[in-house]
Amino acid sequence: MSGLHVKANIFLLVILFGINNLLISQEQPDTTEINRQTRTASLNSRRNPDLSIMVARQALASSRNINYKLGMADAYLALGNAWLAKYNPGDSALSNCLKALDLYSQLEDDMGMGRSYYALAYIYSFKSNLRESERYSLLCLEYFEKAGFKQGIISAYHVLSYLARQEKDLEKARDYIEKAIEAAGSINDTVLLADVTNTLGTIYSEMALFSQAIDSYFKALHLWEMKGDSSGMSIAYGSIGLAYYYQEDYNRALEFFKRHLVLSEKRKDLWELSKVCNNIALIYNSRSIFDSALIYQRRSLALNKQMNTVSGEASTSHNLASTFLYLHQFDSAYWYINRAMTLASKASIQVPPDYYVTLGNILRWRGRYQQASENALRAYSLAREKDMPHILLTASLLLSEIYAKTGHEDLAYRYLKEYTQLSDSISNDKFLKQVTRMEIQYDFDKKQKEAEFARMEERILNENKLRQQKQYVNGLLILIVLLSLISFLYIRHNRLRAQFTRIDLEQRLLRAQMNPHFIFNSLCAVQDFILAGKPQKANTFLTKIARLMRNILENSREEFIPLEKEIETVKLYLDIQQLRFENEFDYNISLDGTIDPENLSIPPMLTQPCVENSIEHGLLPLKEKGHLKVTFSISNGLMKLEVTDNGIGRKEATEKAAEKGARRSVSTKVTAERLENFRKTLRKKSISYEIIDLYDNDRAAGTKVVMMLPYKKIYA
Repeated sequence: MSGLHVKANIFLLVILFGINNLLISQEQPDTTEINRQTRTASLNSRRNPDLSIMVARQALASSRNINYKLGMADAYLALGNAWLAKYNPGDSALSNCLKALDLYSQLEDDMGMGRSYYALAYIYSFKSNLRESERYSLLCLEYFEKAGFKQGIISAYHVLSYLARQEKDLEKARDYIEKAIEAAGSINDTVLLADVTNTLGTIYSEMALFSQAIDSYFKALHLWEMKGDSSGMSIAYGSIGLAYYYQEDYNRALEFFKRHLVLSEKRKDLWELSKVCNNIALIYNSRSIFDSALIYQRRSLALNKQMNTVSGEASTSHNLASTFLYLHQFDSAYWYINRAMTLASKASIQVPPDYYVTLGNILRWRGRYQQASENALRAYSLAREKDMPHILLTASLLLSEIYAKTGHEDLAYRYLKEYTQLSDSISNDKFLKQVTRMEIQYDFDKKQKEAEFARMEERILNENKLRQQKQYVNGLLILIVLLSLISFLYIRHNRLRAQFTRIDLEQRLLRAQMNPHFIFNSLCAVQDFILAGKPQKANTFLTKIARLMRNILENSREEFIPLEKEIETVKLYLDIQQLRFENEFDYNISLDGTIDPENLSIPPMLTQPCVENSIEHGLLPLKEKGHLKVTFSISNGLMKLEVTDNGIGRKEATEKAAEKGARRSVSTKVTAERLENFRKTLRKKSISYEIIDLYDNDRAAGTKVVMMLPYKKIYA
């Protein structure tokens, strides 16, 4: 049996209320009482099926006496719906609805045929024959459209959406439910609009778009609360609970399931009760509170027996078997899994592969390895055939464990390897879902626009001269939309590319700053201080190295950092270099008087590479004491950074480096590339990087590096 009848109670009542005006308009003096009886039977078919059956039989007998075919058809349909409300014992519902359809066909009554086809679609869904249910749903849609019956059209779209979901065609399901929402909105029917909005949430949930799903569920809940509809509120609570369960927010899920349970008990809705009991059991199993899970699963099983829903009994029996397996109560687990398989076969349902996995696990624990492997292989084959990776994962692990127990090491290794590969694949898939969620949303929005445009074209075809004018306007609008989309995608692509470039440059610069040679020399200096009996200096030196490394790593995570933090990092670096080289140079860091270093932030890791080059290549080769000056100032809306040294100059430094075979400075190139990236992304041409050679009477007198950097205010 399918779950379609969760929503069908509401739709059947809506369709039955739609009968009233039709019957009243067709009343004749000798049929007034018959029509009154059929109306009573129809309206009570869900509320009080026993009363409905009694009244419908009276109407049927009276209609036969005067050969009133319409009265006979209405009575047969009321009987079919009433028997269905009693959970379809025997084939009474089906036979009565078929008799009604035959009479409506003879009368060429489109409304009656639509109602009959809808009831038949409901019956076949109840019997888990989804193909026949879909066929009758399409027929009921066709005849409701002919009759212009909007509530019936909404009902048909809703059924078709459900059937598409059963076939895992979520795109098709969403298309049908959007049509139902549009139709419900056009007639301002709050109850129907709430129900189809709730179903849209369910479709979003199956797409793993939980934020959109919960939004839709709460919209539906609000609409049902406005109408005081406890049945709808119960459904919404269950839907919201499931959405939170899928996100593993078990506390909130249980809160809404308990609300669902209370309302369903008040309404004595057996189907909703069976569902919510299973859902609550899922939460208790997830929390390893198995005794509580068993209580709710047994209650669900009893409810499914009472409703005579074989597929529901099978599913709940399998759930019970799984819970007993968790408890290592293998005899009970074995009894319930066999019962689940028997019931599935009885309902003409192909046994799901997870049933075979559960049975295989039970048999393995009971030491029946041959039968366990047969069931595990059956599950493995079905899961691969139906593309069910999670079942394939558990089947592979089970096979590996069975073969390991029975001494088939090669097979055990093979399935263990496959289990590992599947596990990695599923983990990657979960990770990628979040990344691709925006793309899925964009795809849905695009298809929605295409669907809206298609419906617009259909309406335009029925118009006169205005049609062509509207087509031109719509064509222009579509072009604008497409151009906007293309522009958006282009800009987004450029932003992502710029972001990746920035990250790459920052990583390369970080690697340059975390120079292994510098770290090694610094640690050697610490060792020298210790060996020279200078523990205080060694401690100071080591503390500064640690703070410097921490600052560099922390700064590398941010795009902009406070200026005072950048200055602190540079000071630490310079202090370390002074200690290493025993004060062979001194330095000075100065700020423009208008600069508040606590309120301005600049890109990190740009000052130190310049200072490092000045020390390593300019100051250290000097015979006299070196001087280094670092200046920050504001100029033309940018932060101006100047690093000036009195070193040997670039030319001599390059010659010395060539003699030593030293590698070219990577940090200089990366810094230039990073500033170029800022100039492109921020669109500020004045961002620049310049190295100026200083001379004193044609003699090299040092180097000045001038950088124009972007900055931000931290506080307005």
